[in-house]
Amino acid sequence: MEFKNETIRDFSIEKERNAIRSALNSIEKSLPFEIPISIGRTEKFSANRFVQKNPWSPELVVSRVSYSNVHDLEETIQISKMNWGPWKERPQQERSTLLMKVAERLVSKKDFIISVCIWETGKQITEAEIEFAEAVDFCRYYATIANDQLSPKNINLLGEDNLYYYQPKGIVSSISPWNFPMAIFTGMCAAPLVVGNIVLAKPAEETSATAFEITKCFWEAGIPKEVLHFLPGLGSEIGEAMVTHPEVAVVNFTGSRDVGLSILKAASLVSPKQRMIKKVICELGGKNAMIVDADADLDVAIQSIIPSAFGFQGQKCSALSRLYVHNDCYNKLKERLIASLDGLLIGSPLDFANRIGPVIHEESYLRLLRLQKENEKFLTGITSLYPKEGFYVAPSLYEPPEDSEMWNSEFFGPILAMQKISTFAEGIQLANNSDYALTCGVISRNPKHILEAKLKIDVGNLYINRGITGAIVHRQPFGGGKLSGTGAKAGGPDYLHLFVEGKTFTENTMRQGFSRDTLQ
Repeated sequence: MEFKNETIRDFSIEKERNAIRSALNSIEKSLPFEIPISIGRTEKFSANRFVQKNPWSPELVVSRVSYSNVHDLEETIQISKMNWGPWKERPQQERSTLLMKVAERLVSKKDFIISVCIWETGKQITEAEIEFAEAVDFCRYYATIANDQLSPKNINLLGEDNLYYYQPKGIVSSISPWNFPMAIFTGMCAAPLVVGNIVLAKPAEETSATAFEITKCFWEAGIPKEVLHFLPGLGSEIGEAMVTHPEVAVVNFTGSRDVGLSILKAASLVSPKQRMIKKVICELGGKNAMIVDADADLDVAIQSIIPSAFGFQGQKCSALSRLYVHNDCYNKLKERLIASLDGLLIGSPLDFANRIGPVIHEESYLRLLRLQKENEKFLTGITSLYPKEGFYVAPSLYEPPEDSEMWNSEFFGPILAMQKISTFAEGIQLANNSDYALTCGVISRNPKHILEAKLKIDVGNLYINRGITGAIVHRQPFGGGKLSGTGAKAGGPDYLHLFVEGKTFTENTMRQGFSRDTLQ
């Protein structure tokens, strides 16, 4: 198998816009989506359900999501245990081929899945297209490297045969976030499945309709329902139950720092019936910086800063929130940033001209408005024109003091803090001065400074003279260190190894005689 990234459509072309517009416009007639619990071959609905409102028209309910519970989990575990053996014993080539078929199935339903995602999240069309391509890439890439990397290794000597091979860990709980419900959800299911694990998929409540459409693509491509279960619900209930269940071998989580750290703590406790040490994989966010050097190309700087800080309303763990700019170009860049902010087109993603949409829900909306109000004395620039109906938060630029929480806390919104630096070395020091270590950017034309950044900036993904979001599978494996996570690099060559464990067979082949009775 040869891996190639999925093609991304150009929506500046009228034909491409028209192709998806009918799918987007058709969604409203299907609302609300009723999202079930799926345990093996059984689908059911709960009495209590989570209600997701449309972010730009909150009077519309997009989805009503059933809550799974601990009893559903126990039923799922029993079905999983019965079906793990046949699934893990299937040849790797066969599982990889099925994952390639999942990718084909996703592509065949591309416009519909993207449209559901946009209606649930308020994501702009190009952002949604790029995310969908990443979901497809995860399937194809993991299918490819599973074949290439996880085949058994033989070391045979005179009188001794040695075999090293990989075995799946067992039951994996995949607890995914709402901000990338196509890409992250798909990748967190595809990786453990392709190497022979069972997956209990727990999507974010807000984006369960998108996740369910993707899960159906797995089943339709031939992944058995008995090895991929769909368990929507509250993280504090079904999520916590997954983390602590003695039969769950791996907890794969992407989300907030506080929740991730609580998962690590809970999973470290061994229950009386537990027979393994749980593995926990966490990706926990960032407080990401960019350094603009004295000799920076300011056109490149603007083109990198705006989408990095405000794309998808800043609701990305990789988003830019700390900007350090050299004295020599500080005022000029600030002036251009203010002008750029005021020119941003904000509104419904159904209008493809808009570049910024609403935030995910009322809770985020009110929290971000409060943050803006608390820091308004540091405000430097803000987008003035935006709809007043819906969960719209104006992209804003601040110059807070060094002791402000704006330099430390992850806000998950379109809020950017800016500060002067006198040297490039100071910029590196400030960029590293964080509990997080996910992404960072450098805008510079100085080769020495670029090399210094590569050697000294402590992040998982460093970007030079470009934006700091939008990592592409295989090209830019994604994940950070410090309190940004446990070091997993999704979309990279090491990721599948998190879901398997090595086994060794050694056989003495020097015969020391034999008993004829053993030949009967």
